Amino acid sequence: MLPSSILSEAWRNTISGTNRAVLFAALFMVTIGLIAFMDVRSVVTILQGAAQFNTAGATVQVLTAASSIDGQRCNNLTGVGQISQAGAIRKGTSVTVLNMPGTPVSVIEVTPGVIAMLPSIGQPTHTGTSSAGGVWLSADLAQMLGAIPGTLIHTSVGITTVAGVYTWPDDGRARDLGYVMVTPVPPDGVFDQCWTQIWPPDQNLGGLTYMALNSGGGMQATFNQLNTTLGSTYNPTSLLNSRLTAHAAWVASIIGLALGFAATRIRRLEIASTLHAGMTKTDLACQHVTETLAWTICASLITAAGLLWAARIGNPDPDPTTWQTGVRSILAAASSTPIGTITAITTTREQHLFQYSKDR
Repeated sequence: MLPSSILSEAWRNTISGTNRAVLFAALFMVTIGLIAFMDVRSVVTILQGAAQFNTAGATVQVLTAASSIDGQRCNNLTGVGQISQAGAIRKGTSVTVLNMPGTPVSVIEVTPGVIAMLPSIGQPTHTGTSSAGGVWLSADLAQMLGAIPGTLIHTSVGITTVAGVYTWPDDGRARDLGYVMVTPVPPDGVFDQCWTQIWPPDQNLGGLTYMALNSGGGMQATFNQLNTTLGSTYNPTSLLNSRLTAHAAWVASIIGLALGFAATRIRRLEIASTLHAGMTKTDLACQHVTETLAWTICASLITAAGLLWAARIGNPDPDPTTWQTGVRSILAAASSTPIGTITAITTTREQHLFQYSKDR
């Protein structure tokens, strides 16, 4: 048969409902869509756990040694291995805010690395204008002062600008930055603590923080996690690899194969009759594969579009990788449906025509 004749016959079978395209497209969307949905939501759950682990400050390791931390060495740990940020901390001299003269405000001096951590572990409460310099305020202190980013604060040591406001919830984390004014300082001199933010968590890598100690400071040093309420480690890569739906694409391909086979096999009487009329098996296979691809492609596009919602809702990571994880299952199923169709064609025999007619 000419290709145009094959396409014409496939089109007529589709619009007439002979090949039950709507039924099998619906079955594809329900079964494969459910598998892809479950896989995507399991990935989102893991990402939510990772985001919670980060925002709780559980990724931060703290080396404490009073007046024994070299600020420059600590700050230079940024970018070493999986250390995304590193910075030093020390207590500063308390100041008095002139509109609250009776209440001294505690000051914490930090190097730039700690300021860089605040957007992830401090959960900024304001995203308005902030200056390149200035101080950061805990949310409770900012509320007391009526301050937002860009606000000028008159203190006993001069006028300063609020660069940012962050929350520091009572969720089990160390209270070092709770209800304080955080002042950025150069990483020169000695400090009391060195913070390293390590993601993914690596307890062995955290030992590099000891490089920030001055000589003689090791005897009094302690090393702790900023927040231990969520455990000491969270490995999203391992969790992704071991999730229950890790083999969803393989399951989807088997179901796609079964759908393609069933959609064709139920027409075995028609197929045997066509073969008996003289149509070659190759032409017949081309016709049925074309019909299968028609409903498979339509169902795949609709399922993939619906999967966008499942991949986005509640997902802390806007990257399309989560959606692509589910799309792999759809593509696997869509690729196997024609194989199921071809299998059904090759296993249908012309000589069984009367048996197929009897079984009808």
